[in-house]
Amino acid sequence: MSVDGVKSLLRRYSVRPSRKSGQSFLTNPAIAASIVKSAELTSNDSVLEIGGGLGILSRLMAPIVGHLHVIEINSGLVAALTDILQDYGNVTIIQGDALKADLPQVDKVVSNLPYSIASPITFRLLNNLDFQVAVLMYQKEFAQRLIAQPGSSQYSRLTVNFSYLATVKELFHVCAKEFYPVPAVDSTVVEIKRRASGPFARSDDIFQWMIRGIYSYPNKQLNKATKIWFRNMKHTPKLVDELMERVSGRVERTERLRSLSLEQLIYLADALLELVEEELISDPRGLTDEL
Repeated sequence: MSVDGVKSLLRRYSVRPSRKSGQSFLTNPAIAASIVKSAELTSNDSVLEIGGGLGILSRLMAPIVGHLHVIEINSGLVAALTDILQDYGNVTIIQGDALKADLPQVDKVVSNLPYSIASPITFRLLNNLDFQVAVLMYQKEFAQRLIAQPGSSQYSRLTVNFSYLATVKELFHVCAKEFYPVPAVDSTVVEIKRRASGPFARSDDIFQWMIRGIYSYPNKQLNKATKIWFRNMKHTPKLVDELMERVSGRVERTERLRSLSLEQLIYLADALLELVEEELISDPRGLTDEL
């Protein structure tokens, strides 16, 4: 699908790409083929694609999978996909917002995700679908935050929340010039799998509550960030000292939040849960404004 071919189809279906939504169309069929190949699709697979666009991925997947579900919000693109995929009886096209529409249970997810919804749709997939593997294209900067290691400048609350749920492997980069309209940034294709091993917190809710609280201050030392968080909750500084004592030897109070590993944060969350269970801290579970 050349740039001219993309332009022609957009005109035919009265679609104007939205830069605000980060809407760009992949024009290099070799890259599309590499994305599909990376997913190792078989005739037994049920696959979800979010943002089908003009079908550059869909038309490669439809002939080889058991069933393909394509979610597309733009009515003009839905019309285009309906025409492009009309010969395949194993394709379901869903017109709707991928952040709100019912998601079908599938084995795999393969998508060039709209940049504007990269974070919320990633977590919606992880929290709502029990897929085996997802091969997804992201804005390069966003992908770097997913794969960031403790101590790096890209390591953030997003990294922690993602790595608690999943593992990620960088596959390859895609230059901006391979899209129309040409975006301002390059892209990265990654492979995502649900995390099946390693430690998990005793309470996922407490872990997420803690991460949301302390990672408002990612550049601060753990002790200082926790004091600010506890003060905002109207808890005394003595409770911070109590928490730090309980994790001493595994997590040091002077460590920067950006340097804490997932294992250390899980250990910290379990110690925080102890304070909740001992009723030294109010239990936030079930309180919408807290969690």
